[in-house]
Amino acid sequence: MGHVIVSAVFRGKNVLLLDNVLVDTSASFTILPLDLAEKYLFETPFETDLKLGDGRKVRAKVFVAEVEIMGRKGPVRVLAFPNAVPVIGVDTLETLGLKVNPSTGKLEKTEHYMLYV
Repeated sequence: MGHVIVSAVFRGKNVLLLDNVLVDTSASFTILPLDLAEKYLFETPFETDLKLGDGRKVRAKVFVAEVEIMGRKGPVRVLAFPNAVPVIGVDTLETLGLKVNPSTGKLEKTEHYMLYV
């Protein structure tokens, strides 16, 4: 299976449209670069330590936003740190009732949609 790429709309203080965001089923949370998160999303007072796929450890700020993918939208946590590569994580997929079909390599809607916003 190749990479799964989606378009995502983030709504917070402003609206951010990202056309080519990688879906990573091994990532727990959605990740954005810190400068984009500060400009577009709502910041919380929280921070957390992350271990990245390449083994690096970083400190990330926690933001919240409404995210829309494939016509489904809901509130999600977004972690941000400088120079991060945007990634859609499993927390966001589950909130929106989306899954990666390993046979087709595409994102699909599931019957279990946690939020109807």
